Amino acid sequence: MPLFTKKYESKLIPPRSARCNTGCPAISEDLDEFKSISLNLGSKELRFADGIWIHSTRKADTDDVARLNRRIKTLEEENNMCNLKMEIFLDLLAEQTTELNISKSKNV
Repeated sequence: MPLFTKKYESKLIPPRSARCNTGCPAISEDLDEFKSISLNLGSKELRFADGIWIHSTRKADTDDVARLNRRIKTLEEENNMCNLKMEIFLDLLAEQTTELNISKSKNV
């Protein structure tokens, strides 16, 4: 006779959205509205882009800054990968050189 049967298994819990919104309509927010937040302070205008407040006079400035920030991040990742590859190659070269020196000393 098995020790654990079906009566000890946990039951499936229904998804939360099905339990909570019984009579309420589903919330549908357009997130594009929050991507173009701007703040006017007298003669200065600030725009919020990628978590940074940018002083700009036109919307294209914020797009350019956001694009350049993304490009900087990808270039930094690429630079880190190249540095890592360089370290690995130097380690392999050092190992190969020591093995070559050991084999030369044995032959002499």
